[in-house]
Formats: sequence, C-alpha cells, structure tokens
Amino acid sequence: MDEFAEVARAHADAVLRVAAALVGPADAEDAAQEAILRGWQAWGQLRDRCSARAWLLRITVNVCHDWRRGPFGTHQRMTEPLSDSALEPLAQPSMQDVTHPGATAHAAALDLRRAIELLDEPMRLVVVLRYFAGLDATEIGAALGAPPATIRTRLRRALGLLRDALADSGEWPAVPGREDEHVG
Repeated sequence: MDEFAEVARAHADAVLRVAAALVGPADAEDAAQEAILRGWQAWGQLRDRCSARAWLLRITVNVCHDWRRGPFGTHQRMTEPLSDSALEPLAQPSMQDVTHPGATAHAAALDLRRAIELLDEPMRLVVVLRYFAGLDATEIGAALGAPPATIRTRLRRALGLLRDALADSGEWPAVPGREDEHVG
C-alpha cells in the first residue's frame, strides 16, 4: 500500500480540484477523501499503474456524481452565493477582465456559474473539469471514459452555449488574446 500512498499524494491536488469543481468548495475535501478511500480499497484491481491518475480522477467524478444524485444534490451548496475567496483557487480564467459597465468580478462569476449549471450534464462536466480542475482533453477523456476528440467536441459546443447565455445576460468576460470573439 506504500505505492498507493505515493500515488494518492502525487494526485491529491487534482482530486481536490475536481471535487471542488463538481460539489463545491465547502464539500470538496470530504468528497476527495471519499475518492481516495475508494481508490485505496480498489487499488489491487488496477491493472495498469501508469493510468493511476486517470483512474483516481474517474473515481472522484463517480463519488461526486453519487453525491449530486443523493440527498446532498437536492441541497447542494453550489446554489449558495460564493465569496470571492472561494472562487480564487477554483477558477483559472481571470474574472478581473469583465468589460460590462458596472459589473464586478463576483457578479460575473455567479452569472458564469449559473450558466454552467444550466448546461446538460456531459457538457457541464467537461467545462468544469477543463476550466475549474485544469485537466486537458486527454485527462478528461481518461477520467470519463471518452475519446479526447469527443471531449473537445463537447467542450466546443458547451462554450458556444455559454457564450450565448452570457451574451444574453450582458456578462461575457473578455478572454485575453481573444478580443475578436468578445460578445458583450
């Protein structure tokens, strides 16, 4: 089990980011701990130790799905207002570049979160894993059991839907280096 402990330590940050993105920052540590525990219990069943990261992230996604489907999901804390400090470690895109007059980074983040929650589950999951957990298409595909090309397609469609939803609300944040695609 020393080998599992080493793997768990090496990927703990990614597990925590995925859990935070899927169940919210308040419950991320509990979900991550449950995922690590399930991984430890199933360690002997993993055939390819090189895929331990993807395997552990898949367990994390499954734990978070279980949480969202159960009683936790009906009262999930993601519907509560977030403090600015709660968004900092999760969101990699900068919310400081909001160009809508009078908009704040916090308001834009809440609009973005609401728009993400309105996406269908497969698209919401790839957006969350890509932009909040920092995984690339290959890692997301391995965690979800889908080819990277499928992940890229879902992500492209999801971003289009988000762009439309946020353009309607007037809260589309500028993406550095992509001013030509700015909607607002």
